[in-house]
Amino acid sequence: MNQQRLDNNINQQSGLDSLLQTWWQSHLFGTKVILTISSIFGLIDLFTHYTFNFFSNSPNSTLPFQIWRLFFADFVHYYSIDMILAIICISNKFKEFEIKNSTISFIIIIFILGFITQTICLLLQFFFSFIYTPFSYKPAYSLWNYFIFFIIQDCLMIPNGQSQLLIFPIQLKNKYYSILFVILFSLIQQSLTFISSSIVAIIYYLFQDNFTFLPATIQKIENGIIFKHFIEQIDFKRIQNYQDQLEYSIDSRVLPQIQTPPAKLTIEGSAPFPPSLLLQELQKQLNVKGLKNQERIQKEEDEEQKQMEQKKEEYDL
Repeated sequence: MNQQRLDNNINQQSGLDSLLQTWWQSHLFGTKVILTISSIFGLIDLFTHYTFNFFSNSPNSTLPFQIWRLFFADFVHYYSIDMILAIICISNKFKEFEIKNSTISFIIIIFILGFITQTICLLLQFFFSFIYTPFSYKPAYSLWNYFIFFIIQDCLMIPNGQSQLLIFPIQLKNKYYSILFVILFSLIQQSLTFISSSIVAIIYYLFQDNFTFLPATIQKIENGIIFKHFIEQIDFKRIQNYQDQLEYSIDSRVLPQIQTPPAKLTIEGSAPFPPSLLLQELQKQLNVKGLKNQERIQKEEDEEQKQMEQKKEEYDL
């Protein structure tokens, strides 16, 4: 009986290890880096809260010289269960965001967004502390800042789309989900960090084209001493992967130049036709070309028939 229980426990443990391993391998390199940093801080804080006290951000502790808090406050948590729940909820958001960018771009953008979020939060808390003094002592922290950033993006891009409420099987419209989440967490934490996260999310949505980097710069960082040993890993998304997607697989010089109605109207300043009309015009031109080929072939056959008839008449004579 005891042996059977032991075997069941071993099977359950191996199943859990396999599940965690599969979950971990499903993420990209940049996402693993961010989650690993937060997990290391969480393990240290499990008994001491040392990293939380050293990296959490508030006007009272950050100003004027402890600026490093602005870079790392987003990766620390006061409670381990809070960190685990945040990692579960945000990991897929990170993965989707990294897929849209290269790994290096993802890491740089995440640190920049975190720094700006904490800076805005610091300024808001500093000014509001003149009205309500405890604001000066409230710490601002956690990966939930990035979760706010992503749900605000969803709200702005697909306001009527639906998202799951954290890990609960409840679907809410994005435009309601973001408002509810910001208000709820702001009241729980009594900090302005989620307000600053919302501000950063809106700014990024409006100016996201400016958050791009030169491919040459990203390639230099990829080949630098820090990442050159990881760039060949399958989960590392290099910038050249995205450049290859933009390059034509066929030499455009050998393709016929087609003047389509959308191109004509665009030159004249009118709105372009939908893509279906472009396909129709292309099909029309291909049909015309096919008819011309058929006419040419028919003409050659007629001439060949005439020549054969002439040779036959000469032979009869």
